[in-house]
Amino acid sequence: MQQKTIGAVLGALIMLATGGVQAYAADPDMPGGEPRDFRIVILSEENVSFDLPSAIIVDEKVRQRPLELVVANNTKNEHGFSIDGFNIKEVVKPGESKTIKISVTDLDATGTDQSAFRYYCQLHPGHIGGQLSVRR
Repeated sequence: MQQKTIGAVLGALIMLATGGVQAYAADPDMPGGEPRDFRIVILSEENVSFDLPSAIIVDEKVRQRPLELVVANNTKNEHGFSIDGFNIKEVVKPGESKTIKISVTDLDATGTDQSAFRYYCQLHPGHIGGQLSVRR
């Protein structure tokens, strides 16, 4: 039973590493060339909690609106959502969704040519988070 659970978690992690990226560049079919928001879901399997997608890539040069992250907690426990580079620390209750906005000015002012910001659960150190990358 323990090996089956470990196999399921490893399978989910491999899926995260290979298919868990949500990215965009200027898309001519999308008004303004950018999505309105990015959706992040907090999931749990046995005693392991993780965020999907595991990475989000945004292009700061084409961004005209605030970046909206919609974080949904699909677990039975309270979880946190933090991005230190933008001073974000939220608590998301079970079944709840929160919209977090990062202004274009904040995206532009923070970082260097290639900037990566870890998002994680500040309440549970073992929670598997992700990364927000801002392409300059």
